[in-house]
Amino acid sequence: MIIIQKANKNHINAIIKLAKETWQATYCNIISQEQIDYMLNLFYSQKRIEEQIIDDSNHFLVALEEDHLLGYCHSFEKNGHYYVSKIYVHPLAQGKGIGQLLLNNLEKQASNLQFSILELNVNRHNPAKDFYLKYGFKIVQTIDIPLDKFWLNDYIMQKEI
Repeated sequence: MIIIQKANKNHINAIIKLAKETWQATYCNIISQEQIDYMLNLFYSQKRIEEQIIDDSNHFLVALEEDHLLGYCHSFEKNGHYYVSKIYVHPLAQGKGIGQLLLNNLEKQASNLQFSILELNVNRHNPAKDFYLKYGFKIVQTIDIPLDKFWLNDYIMQKEI
C-alpha cells in the first residue's frame, strides 16, 4: 500500500538518491549531463532539502511503500498560486498511480490553504507534460529562464482547483 506523508529529515538521503535516478532517466536526452549535475547539486543538497522540509511555508511530501521511497513532491506559495516545484516518481514505479496520489494531495493542501490555482514549470521536452495535461493542467506560457550558463526551456502550466 502506498502512503503519502509529510517528509522528515530521515527521508533526505532517499530523496537525493531518488532525484539522481529520476533526473538521469528523465533528462539524459533533454539536457546535457553537465546541466543535470549542476541542477542536482543546486536543488538537492542536504542543506537545501532540510531547509525545505523544516520550513512551514514549504510542503514536502513523500510517497512510501513499506518505508521505501517511490516519489516525492514539494510546493509553496508563489505569486498568489500554489506552486509545485518538485514532483517526481521513480522510473520503475511510474504508471502505478503514485504521481496522481501526490498530485491529489497537493490539490487538497492547496484547497485547504485557500488557493484556487496550482502552478508548475515543466521542461518543454519532458514527457511529464502529458501527465499534467491529462490531469487538467493547461499551458499558460512558454518561457526560457537563464540559470547560470544554462537555460531552462519550460512551459508554465496551471490547473484551477
